[in-house]
Amino acid sequence: MNVFRQRFGVWVEDVVKYSRYVANGGLLFTLYFTLIYGAFVYNQFLNGLDSSFPSVWVVALAFLVLPHGHRPRTLLQEADQVFLLPQLGNIRAYMNGVRLFNVVFACVRAILLMLVVLPLLVRTLDVTSGEVLAIVLTSVLLSVVGRLAKLEGVRYIGIISATLSAGVLFMGWPLATLVPPLLALVYLHVKRNERIPLLDWLVLEQASKAQFNRVVSWFVDLPEMREDVKARPFIVNAMNRSVLKRMDAARYVYGLRIVRSNDSLDLIFRLALVAVLVMWLSGGWYVGFVVPLFVGLTALQLVPLFKRLDSVSIASWLPITRAERLAAYKWWTLRLLVMQAIGLGLVSLLFGGTWDALVGLVLAYGIVRYYLARLK
Repeated sequence: MNVFRQRFGVWVEDVVKYSRYVANGGLLFTLYFTLIYGAFVYNQFLNGLDSSFPSVWVVALAFLVLPHGHRPRTLLQEADQVFLLPQLGNIRAYMNGVRLFNVVFACVRAILLMLVVLPLLVRTLDVTSGEVLAIVLTSVLLSVVGRLAKLEGVRYIGIISATLSAGVLFMGWPLATLVPPLLALVYLHVKRNERIPLLDWLVLEQASKAQFNRVVSWFVDLPEMREDVKARPFIVNAMNRSVLKRMDAARYVYGLRIVRSNDSLDLIFRLALVAVLVMWLSGGWYVGFVVPLFVGLTALQLVPLFKRLDSVSIASWLPITRAERLAAYKWWTLRLLVMQAIGLGLVSLLFGGTWDALVGLVLAYGIVRYYLARLK
């Protein structure tokens, strides 16, 4: 049955296509910077560890987290409820392909988590290579069991029991931690062909694809994705009392769109939180220079947004000239970015900034004006 291979090929094409778009996004640079700097700080943290650190509890907590929060992909489409009916006799090959596909994802998730957690264990405890291998295999099995349980629609009671048992055995007999998740995996293997869950798998696929689209939309615009609009009544009521009262149509329409969408105001909040995290991890006199860096990254995302809004927003349908629309968007963007810069500047003072906080604010304002001047 070649249906799975065809669906897998389409999925690979989508991932490659969006990966190229994301690689050109300014927000991705922020994540690169945060990950690299986070790895540097984490290495310093590891160098200062001693045997009193509760690394055993950290690994046990990792065991508890791994089976949960999975979003299995099934590569099904709505038409498959009819399209696959004539092939139900041969559908096991497709189902096995989907299971193997999700097992690979679960293994990658477990290995990434262990790359972070295992150094804690090795630095604080005397563990043999066999025990380390057993811990890694246990984490992989727990992740696989959790993902397959969601895929097969099996209740999590048995999975939680296997997780707790593995955690208890790890504290006393690390080599035996493999047994509970292995038994759970055997149980799932026996249950795998009891039903053909096309409808359940379709629901899982829709939820997983929606999550994938949300993550990609942080970096690039997805035209086929429906835009989520948030109520935010407090901010909207404030706009109604101020902007709408002055009968500035362009400013009101753009302001309403910015405060209620998730690619403008939410973007500012996300980048501001990352900036605060970087300041907290770094400290020192140079934290003030984090402000222009992240304000510039925010401007890099917000300023080009006007071109898309100018073609699809309701403001382009109103009897308002493009110059008025451009002025209204610049008005909002300038104030939002200046507010972000002031907020981050105040936070930098709390984390040790001095004169660099003022220099950072000046640089941030200059960067904002530069980007807005390029918007024509």
